Amino acid sequence: MSNEEYMYKSKKTIKSAISFISMFFAPALVFAKSTTTTTPMSWVDEIFDSLLSTPGTLEDLIVKVLNWLIGGSAVVCVVMLIVAGFTYMTSGGNEDKTQKATKTLTNAIIGLVICFIAVMLVNFVLKNFLVTNTK
Repeated sequence: MSNEEYMYKSKKTIKSAISFISMFFAPALVFAKSTTTTTPMSWVDEIFDSLLSTPGTLEDLIVKVLNWLIGGSAVVCVVMLIVAGFTYMTSGGNEDKTQKATKTLTNAIIGLVICFIAVMLVNFVLKNFLVTNTK
């Protein structure tokens, strides 16, 4: 099979998969009904409102900032996993691209593990060291 035939079949398969998947999600989008009127950028306001709302203590503010940073890092790691997978799939047997994709994949997985450990560490510190004594 030549490279052009392989690319044609790959594109055809991807188009078929997208069409098949969209058959299941299109009805959900059509019948989705919003109960509130929102602007296209209202999600930005919600993020800033939740982050900058008046916290009770400095501890609450620090926890919010840490949670946002850890969540953002996890999103970046997931994007890098997707990029590494795409690079690996499209390497076409090129050893340099395959090694680059493998390194990216390994680093993205390490980043995700660090994000999960960071969440557990923040929760551990909150529960064991930052306990407020209310009497």
